Amino acid sequence: MTSEGTKAPLIIVISGPGGAGKGTIVRELCEQDPKVTVSRSWTTREPRVDDKDDSYFFVDDAEFNRHKDNGGFIEWNDFLGSMYGTPMPESNDGRDLILEIDVSGGRQINEKLPEAILIFIDVEDPELRRRLSARGDKSSEIDKRLLEAERERKEAKELNYQIILNNDLAKATKAISEIICKARL
Repeated sequence: MTSEGTKAPLIIVISGPGGAGKGTIVRELCEQDPKVTVSRSWTTREPRVDDKDDSYFFVDDAEFNRHKDNGGFIEWNDFLGSMYGTPMPESNDGRDLILEIDVSGGRQINEKLPEAILIFIDVEDPELRRRLSARGDKSSEIDKRLLEAERERKEAKELNYQIILNNDLAKATKAISEIICKARL
C-alpha cells in the first residue's frame, strides 16, 4: 500500500522464447487495459524486420555499458551475444508495469521484487520454429533459439512462473488479463 492507502502498481514480468508472441500479447494487453503500460527495454542487437518502432531502444555496446554502469537498469542480461536491459522503473501515473524480459531477467526481478507476477508465454517447438522462420531468423539462429527455449522453460518452472500456452492469441491474452485482474484484488 502506498501512503495514500492505494495499492502500489503491479510489476508483471512477461517471459518466453523468442517467437512465442510476447510482444503481440503485451500490445494487446496495453490496448485493452488502460491501467497497464510496458517498459521499453534497451538492446545492442540489430533491429529485425518484425520489430515495431517502439519495440526497443537500439543502442551500441558503449552506450549500453554506460547506462548499466550508472545504475540505469533494474535488470540486464547478455542473450545470444547481444545485451538487453530493463530501465529502472519511473513514475507511470500508478499504472501497472509490464516488463517483457527473458527468464534470467525475471530471476533478477524476482530476487529484487518477490511480489512481481511472473508469466511465461510458451508455444510448442514446431510452431515456434515456423514463427521464427516467418520473422526472418536464419536456420542456425533458430536452432540456438530452440535450445535456449528449452533452457528457459526449465528455469521458468524453477521460478514458479505461471505458464500460458499461446496457441490462440485471444485466449492467451484473456488468460493473462485474468491473472492481472486477480492480482489487483
